[in-house]
Amino acid sequence: MKHFLESLRVSALSNLEAGQLVNRHLADLGTIDQALMTDGPFNNYMSKLSDHSDLFEKAMAQIRASEITLNIANADTKRDKSNQACRRCLALYALSDDPEEVAASRSLNLIFKNFRNLPNLNYEAETIAIDKLISDLEEPTAAAHVSTLNMERYITRLKADNEAFKVLFGQRIQTEAQTEDYDMKIIRRETFQTYRDFCNYVLAMAKAQGTPLFEEALDLINAGRNYYANMLARRNPKEEALSPN
Repeated sequence: MKHFLESLRVSALSNLEAGQLVNRHLADLGTIDQALMTDGPFNNYMSKLSDHSDLFEKAMAQIRASEITLNIANADTKRDKSNQACRRCLALYALSDDPEEVAASRSLNLIFKNFRNLPNLNYEAETIAIDKLISDLEEPTAAAHVSTLNMERYITRLKADNEAFKVLFGQRIQTEAQTEDYDMKIIRRETFQTYRDFCNYVLAMAKAQGTPLFEEALDLINAGRNYYANMLARRNPKEEALSPN
């Protein structure tokens, strides 16, 4: 039987795909009859890969936390725009030829002046301030002025954007409390050094011994590598055609 290791350019895989590759191997190799799992180095490699996989998952969680941070910044910008829309609406009605609208605009503007520096506050302070602003605008007298100026949609928009921000910010706090600091570059490098050593060991032992454990393990490893190699080929056929491994 001719033994070989399926070509796969691991460096072209995204972090998510790289983690999935290792997890697939662990799952596939876990189906081998336990009675065959008597080779010490093989089992040691499996244990090391499992540990690397756990670290990989934690590092990915950290990356997802960074994505949450970006989403929070975008949500903050969105609520700042909603606040600006309310103020521009008031400025427009201040130039109205309807005295009632001018009076309503002037009254509401006094409320907004108490919250003029919202965009400059830190996230939590701004959230609390917007809650207070909305509460003041929902008071009967202010609410009547809001109705006069048909500003309900703008106030509702500001309130909704602030609530959406709260949800995202709460997720970040929870994630940061649960996530340690991991260096994905180091974790990925060490993971795939062990992975390459393991694959080469299985290939060498399959050639040298041809025992059921290594024959089956090599087939399973090649099946996983083939799947991801084909995925990369579909993504960039020219580049993969030129890549030897």
